Amino acid sequence: MATATRTLRRYDHRLRNLVRTTRDIHCALQRGVPRSTARGWLTKPDAPVVTVDAVDTDVSQLQREILQLRRRIQKLTALLRVLLVVFRISG
Repeated sequence: MATATRTLRRYDHRLRNLVRTTRDIHCALQRGVPRSTARGWLTKPDAPVVTVDAVDTDVSQLQREILQLRRRIQKLTALLRVLLVVFRISG
């Protein structure tokens, strides 16, 4: 007995948000989304989204963090170079 596997299609979250905010499924239907799927977007609540906190920070804070991370990378690179020299010397 052969079983038919159904492939699930994934849609862009921006298209789903457009359908939810306009309450109009025709924009999705024009792009090939099945009617039942578009209607489901109207009834189902939004899924929780995990995001990074960097999106909420301002530009000056992000620039400060970049400078701190660059200094940290420089220190770690120097430490790694010292360790490699010690490893080569010790054989």
